[in-house]
Amino acid sequence: MPDQSHLDARYFVDDKVYNCPFCNRRHVTYYIYELVQFDWTDRKPCTVYFIRCGSCQKRSMHLTFTLLQRNEKSYRYHWSDDNDNVDNKKLDQAIFYSVPTSFFVLDERVPRNLRELLTEAEGCLKSNYLTGASVCARKIIYELGKLNKATGDNYKDRIESLKDIHPEVDPTFFDTLLTIQQVTSTKVHENSFDGWEAKHLRVILATLKEVLHEIYVVPALRQDRRQAILSLKDELIPQQQEKKSVNPQAQAPVPTQT
Repeated sequence: MPDQSHLDARYFVDDKVYNCPFCNRRHVTYYIYELVQFDWTDRKPCTVYFIRCGSCQKRSMHLTFTLLQRNEKSYRYHWSDDNDNVDNKKLDQAIFYSVPTSFFVLDERVPRNLRELLTEAEGCLKSNYLTGASVCARKIIYELGKLNKATGDNYKDRIESLKDIHPEVDPTFFDTLLTIQQVTSTKVHENSFDGWEAKHLRVILATLKEVLHEIYVVPALRQDRRQAILSLKDELIPQQQEKKSVNPQAQAPVPTQT
């Protein structure tokens, strides 16, 4: 079968299924329960779609400049052209801002200040505020190094220190983070920086998300799986002990009288 794992990287898979940012379930149904239109500019209308997850019932908000068509039979709103042909590839791209801004809400095992900074960075990036996004990325590195007692007088040294502290994390992630020093250089804050674009920051924020997941979430998931295996093992041990501890007198042969 062909590999369809790339669909897991979308917010919306198609007009009926999406990856929920709240319950973290992939490919669950959703429906649009309300929409509101307003004027973004005097010539550019914007539409806000409020979507409810079919699994956890949590609601998310999505802004787009592309109108949805309504199927008169099912009364469902979906992405389509004038001929009612759904284009699933353009569906996710048409949304320029969503709340939650993160594709998936970060796991609560990630420290709150790091989660808030990453959410703010992604919000800035959605609006193409590259300076704000780069400052948040720089701040995440600083706070991550502080929490993990990384050493060094500059960001490069702290990232190298984090690489040594967490050898279980793919070192490629930390090598990618070394570019943050360039992204958050003084040129960015002087509005004269012309070497980086939103696509570069997307790579950095995606890398930060992976690093946070590897450091704070993966070990906890491993521990949970370990506890689950031990629980299954404990269920078997009492049965084995019970078989061995059968009363030997009950099984002893009864002497016969002559």
